[in-house]
Amino acid sequence: MAMNKDLAQFVEKSLEKGLDRPQIYSALEDAGWEKDEVRQALSAYHISDFPVPVPSKQFSLAAKDTVFYLFLFLTLHLACFGLIFLAFNIIDLQMPNPSRLNNEAYTEGSIRYWLAWSIVFVPVYLLVAWRAEVKRQLTANCAMPTGRQWLTYLALFTATMTVLGDLVALILAFLSGDVTYSFLLKVVVIFVIAGAVIAYYYRDIKLAEAGQEFD
Repeated sequence: MAMNKDLAQFVEKSLEKGLDRPQIYSALEDAGWEKDEVRQALSAYHISDFPVPVPSKQFSLAAKDTVFYLFLFLTLHLACFGLIFLAFNIIDLQMPNPSRLNNEAYTEGSIRYWLAWSIVFVPVYLLVAWRAEVKRQLTANCAMPTGRQWLTYLALFTATMTVLGDLVALILAFLSGDVTYSFLLKVVVIFVIAGAVIAYYYRDIKLAEAGQEFD
């Protein structure tokens, strides 16, 4: 997100005059500036006792970083996709629905497929997520890059809509009298996986905001 020139100049002049950051933040917020804009402007200057504002090292989201975060969230979706269908097939194998034609051999083959899928994508996602956490800590005093913000909110949106869809399916099953133990277990699987995604990336956003707060 490009910083507004007037906002940047105001922050710089305010810091030069010795005003503290909470005062600057409050004044800009009262003037109608968005919190993220104010945080970005303040994070452009290092917290220091030096008599003039000291520019912070800025970390831009270059093309390779854009691809990195895109790969991170793509592997997240693929890993979740694999885990959900692996769990679904295990449930179907252990708790077959008598009202449906179940092919045990097909289900076992499907389990092997989704197990192989998960073995590939889950460790890859965890590795890339670990690397993203390292990058987050290195840029703790900088505004979250725009590309990462978009992808993070997209992951939260997707996970939230999945949970809401899960609730719709659960309510519909209750109203139709078609609730089985296997169905309830599948609902729980989706709640757990989507809920974990929501919790983790909500934390990611809050940590990014906290890293830009000031003393």
